[in-house]
Amino acid sequence: MEDKRYVTVDTMDTLTEMVNHIKKHDIVAFDTETTSLNPRKGKIIGLSVSAEVGVGYYMPTIIFRDGDLHDCYIEDTLCHDIAKRVLKILATKKLIMHNGSFDSRFVKGFYDIDLVPSLYADTVLLVHTVSEEGAGDGVGASFGLKEIAKAIQGELGIDMEKEANEEQIELKASIKNNGGSTTKDNYEIYKADLPILSKYACADTDLTLRIFNHYIKILKEEDLESFFYDEEVMPLYREVTIPMERNGMLLDMALILQSKEEIIADLEKYKKLTIKELIKDPRVKEWVIEKALTTFPPNHKGGFAQQLVKEYEYDIPKSEKTGKYSLTAATIATCPDGPIKNFLKSGNTIYLEEDIAIKISVKMWRERQGGDYFNIQSKDHLGSIAFTALGFKPLSATDKGKDKFDEDFIQSISGTYEWAKNLRIYNKLLKIKSTYMDRFLDRQEDGMYYFSYKQHGTVSGRYSSDSQQLPRPKEEGEDDPIILKYNNNIRAFFISKPNYIFIDDDYSSLEPRVFAHVSGDDNLKKIFSDNLDFYSHIAIQTEKLQGVSANPKDANFLKKVQPSKRQSAKEYSLGIAYGLKSYALSKTLEISLKEADKLVKGYLEGFPDLAKWMKYTEAFVKEHGYVKVQTGRIRHLPKVPYLYKKFGDSILNWEFQRKLENSLGKEVVTNMARDYKNGINNSFNVGIQGLAASIVNRAAIRINRLFKERGIDGKVVANIHDQLVAEVHEDSVEEAKVIVQDCMENTTKLDGVDLIAVPSLARNMKDGH
Repeated sequence: MEDKRYVTVDTMDTLTEMVNHIKKHDIVAFDTETTSLNPRKGKIIGLSVSAEVGVGYYMPTIIFRDGDLHDCYIEDTLCHDIAKRVLKILATKKLIMHNGSFDSRFVKGFYDIDLVPSLYADTVLLVHTVSEEGAGDGVGASFGLKEIAKAIQGELGIDMEKEANEEQIELKASIKNNGGSTTKDNYEIYKADLPILSKYACADTDLTLRIFNHYIKILKEEDLESFFYDEEVMPLYREVTIPMERNGMLLDMALILQSKEEIIADLEKYKKLTIKELIKDPRVKEWVIEKALTTFPPNHKGGFAQQLVKEYEYDIPKSEKTGKYSLTAATIATCPDGPIKNFLKSGNTIYLEEDIAIKISVKMWRERQGGDYFNIQSKDHLGSIAFTALGFKPLSATDKGKDKFDEDFIQSISGTYEWAKNLRIYNKLLKIKSTYMDRFLDRQEDGMYYFSYKQHGTVSGRYSSDSQQLPRPKEEGEDDPIILKYNNNIRAFFISKPNYIFIDDDYSSLEPRVFAHVSGDDNLKKIFSDNLDFYSHIAIQTEKLQGVSANPKDANFLKKVQPSKRQSAKEYSLGIAYGLKSYALSKTLEISLKEADKLVKGYLEGFPDLAKWMKYTEAFVKEHGYVKVQTGRIRHLPKVPYLYKKFGDSILNWEFQRKLENSLGKEVVTNMARDYKNGINNSFNVGIQGLAASIVNRAAIRINRLFKERGIDGKVVANIHDQLVAEVHEDSVEEAKVIVQDCMENTTKLDGVDLIAVPSLARNMKDGH
């Protein structure tokens, strides 16, 4: 087993040793241990460093002892004070971190020391740059520290599988022994015994350094050093991503609370309308009665009998212990003579009139549903009503073969049935409330909301962020007016800070413009040079339409005279370039396979240079197993050349697949065909998506740099797809507005296609978009 030197820094000698270790090296791996995942609320309980493989130092600043947290001292000096001095030394080094945004934000918040300028490389982003789907293969691919180490444990020369397992067992046992929690949502690592926690912390920085050393070689081999260090990845992380995560955005709390109050009232309204409309139908009434009688059958004991006595207000005493009616033979004897008394005595339902039994059962059933005839949020209830009681035919089934009651089905009948229309509105309102209003209220901190931005969240380089979930503003006619009201007001929840203004700027048709540039097709470039409508021009060229125009100013503008043609073009304008085939297109547009073939053929004939680009890209990925974006990012697709050399394009042939299944099995063949098809499609997609991502990313970097150079009090505070939002002090907003537009339109230049990004000023994100 490899010798490791992991040191707990709790004496002046070990402190001196750690400081000398840091000073001796230029590159140092760094990590923090904390009491929370929230850098604004948690405490730093220790720091760990590693500058040599197999060596690590952990200095505790707080320890858990006797059921509480206690500050640490080294020879009467508070370790927090020592930590600040150590951090200032670290700030002069090239720091390596794994998820550095977390650690640097914690250090800044807790010690007011900014390590971001010293962050040389983040190993999450390093791995993502050379292995964009994560370390490992397939389902096991990951960007977690231990998972990455496991995937390359052979190259690292350690048995990571064994070590990680032993480490977790030891760590969890220690935490539990000290009364701590080890659940995913509440992992109280700070409650582990110091020797165990120290070893764990040292191992993490040691692994971080090892991972850096391994992947930095690959970065160099693939000629990605400039892209990673200088042009995009790390500059974006240091100068845009971490500041966005650190700063957060101000919420209009009064507006959110008012909107929530209003939407709750509207939810109740549409729930009642849905139930009222459905219960009119005798078949639904029968369904309710059947459910009620099945769930709460007549019984002279238990809940039914209790409800019966309560309904008829019989003077029967209640038990002081349970609060229920005491239904003994003696108390029942005091009831008025009649069928109900006879039923309570005997339990024989022959004495109970049917309408009374139904009345009691339905009442109990409704109480269980909160006073309603059925649970409007229960797909089981609504599915049973729709498919069993009302006899509708489902559109699809679940994996288990059960009829699926979902939004697609509701949408399919909402134009005909009022209850379905109201239910659709109810469901959309419920989603708006839970996804936005409730989330913002639950997660806000003193009126601020902090978006998370993952640079490694997509293979293209675009962010994966909860900011991307903000709804797209809809135009009148796109949805019911009440949905538009709430949907389009969500962005108004985010407001600029006092004395600051948002500069809100969204690229105009970024992806289509990149698409035209990448393909090199003059017919596509013409759309933008002549200010034509993208989808109309695509439709005209593809279907060779006569007598119509793609110019919105013309009387025969396609959108005006044949809107369905333009709408269809939306489905394939980028789809075919991304590998959409005739069969899928026929399903999407609900047309014959022959018609879909004609569209695909017409599309490629209408844009011949695009067809050449697709052919070249496909041939390149089949030979080399990767494609490279214009700005440098690489998309690795190694399965494509492997499968191509083994089977050629025959792997996509249905008959060939059936024959191959005899020797390899159906699942293996299906997976290979999927991987091959997806790989080729991804080779088309990444050239466009990856370049679009770089355009936005590099504009954001340039904006923040120019603001800083010119002394402008402002920065980019949000990225939402192709939209950048900068928050700038109102004294500098006019100068900043010019900078934002120039950076977005000119940081990256396209061949024969102009980028258009006209900014607007606003006090909230709704008015600016």
